[in-house]
Amino acid sequence: MSENDVIANQKQILKNQKVIIANQTRIKSNQEAIKKNQATILKNQGSLNTILKNQKQILALLRK
Repeated sequence: MSENDVIANQKQILKNQKVIIANQTRIKSNQEAIKKNQATILKNQGSLNTILKNQKQILALLRK
């Protein structure tokens, strides 16, 4: 392998490492967004449970 080949490979490795770092940054950002979305989903599930309870109570009242 010539010196030029080695240098070319090292340059490609550096480029790949930069891409990896950029991807890791995106992954971290996406993970934070996922955590926020999961918290929102949990809140929404709580709200839906309340709505269901209210609907059952309304149905019970309408049946009387």
